[in-house]
Amino acid sequence: MSDTSPDSKSEFNTPKPPNPLESLNSILAFQVQDLIDKKLDKAESRLHNYNMGKWKLWGSVAAAIFTTVSFVGYQFIIRLVTNFVEKKMTEPALIKATEETISKRMPEFVDNKFKSVEEKVEEETDKLSNFIETTKSEIREKQNLLENAQSLLKEQLNIQQCAIAAKAGARGKYEELKIIAEKKLEYKEFVDAALKDIEFYYEAIKYELATSKLVDSISKKDPGYSIEEVIYLYCNSDVKLDFREAAIDTLIDYNNTHRIKDNVVQELCESVNSEQNLRVIARTTLLLNSLTGRSFRALDMDAVRVWWEQNKNETKYQSPFKDYLKVYDYEVVNDTKEREQIISLLDKCIQAEPDAFHARCLRGFNLMLLNDFDKAEKEFKIVEERNKDFRWLLLFRSVLFACQNKTDEAVGLLNQALAKSPAIKDSAKELSTKIVAYKKVVEDGGVKWPDDKR
Repeated sequence: MSDTSPDSKSEFNTPKPPNPLESLNSILAFQVQDLIDKKLDKAESRLHNYNMGKWKLWGSVAAAIFTTVSFVGYQFIIRLVTNFVEKKMTEPALIKATEETISKRMPEFVDNKFKSVEEKVEEETDKLSNFIETTKSEIREKQNLLENAQSLLKEQLNIQQCAIAAKAGARGKYEELKIIAEKKLEYKEFVDAALKDIEFYYEAIKYELATSKLVDSISKKDPGYSIEEVIYLYCNSDVKLDFREAAIDTLIDYNNTHRIKDNVVQELCESVNSEQNLRVIARTTLLLNSLTGRSFRALDMDAVRVWWEQNKNETKYQSPFKDYLKVYDYEVVNDTKEREQIISLLDKCIQAEPDAFHARCLRGFNLMLLNDFDKAEKEFKIVEERNKDFRWLLLFRSVLFACQNKTDEAVGLLNQALAKSPAIKDSAKELSTKIVAYKKVVEDGGVKWPDDKR
C-alpha cells in the first residue's frame, strides 16, 4: 500500500510549482510568432492581389521567388525573435527591467501622490486655521460683550451700594457718586437719579424734629450743657458719631427754646467741610439757615463753603471757642506751668464769650489747684449769678469747700450736682483720687449716690 500521508517525501505527492517566468516566455514566444505569421500572410495576400491580372507571368515568377525568400526570411525572423525573447525575457532581465522602471517611475509616482496628499492636507489645514481664527474672533467678541456687560452690572451695583451707603450717612459714597456723574457719562442718567433721591431724602431729614439730643447717661435727661461743651462734642472727630449728631440736634433745640448766639456759625461752617456724616451735615444746614438767614439745601456743602469765604470776617460769626477746644489737648496736668497755660487759654475764651460757663468753671478749678482760692471763688460766683444749678459749678465748688475743710458744705453741693446729673459721679470719684481733701467727701455717708442704670 503506497504512503499517502502528509509527511511523505514522494515526488509524486509534492508536485513542483510552475515557474511563472517560463510560462511567460512561452506565452510571449507564441504570441510573437502568431503576430509574424499574420503580418506575412497579409503582406502576401496584398502582393498577390496587386500582381494579378496584368502581371500574371511575372507574378508567377515573383511568387516563386518571393515564396522562397519569404520562407527563408520567416525562418530567420522566427529565430531572431526567439533569441531576443529568450535573451531579454529571462528572469534577471525582467527583474532588472522592473527595477529600472521602479527606480525611474516610482519616485515621480510617489511624489505626485504625496504632493496631492500634501496639497489636500495644506488645504484642510488652511480651512482649519481659518475656522480656528474665526472661532477665536467670535470668542473674543463674545468675551468683550460679556466683559462690557459685567462692567456695566458692576458699575450699576456700585451705584446702588453708594446710594444706600449715602442714605446711611456716608459722605464719601455720596462724593463718589458725584464723581461718577462727571466722569462716566454713560451712567450719568442713573447717577443723577440716585443723587436726587439722596438729596430729597436728606431734605426730609433736615426738617425732622430733633430726637437724638445730648442727655445724662444715667437719667436720660438734659443736665444743662453749656454751648462750648456742645461745640466740643460737635467738632471733635474722635467723639462717637452718635454724639456729633446728638450735639447738632441739641444746638437746634437750644436755638428753638432760646436763640443761641451767632458766634457758633464759624464752627458750623468749618465743620461742614470736614464732617463725614451726611445726617449731621443736613441738620447743620438747617441751623445755619436760622442763624444766617441764608437758605442752604441739605447737602449743598459747596454753597456753605462759598458763603463762609464771603462772610468769615464778620465779627459776630467768628468763634470764641477755639482756645477752649485747645484745653482738651492737655490730658493729664500735674505741672504748674501747664496749668497756667490752660488758664490763659480759658481767659481768651471767656473774654470773647462771657457766658462760657464750662470755661469759667474750668478756670476756677485750675486756680484752686494753684491754691488761688479767692480767684477761684470769684469765678464760681460769676457762674452762680448766671446759671446757679450748672452741674460743673456744683461739683467744682464742692471740691473748693473740701480744700477749705468745709466738709458738710462740700457734701451738700456734691448731692446737688448728682441730682442734676447722676453721671457726674464718675468725675467726682476720679477727683477724689487726685485731691486728698476731696477723698473724705466722696467717702462720706451723707453722699446720695445714684443707682447706675445706664
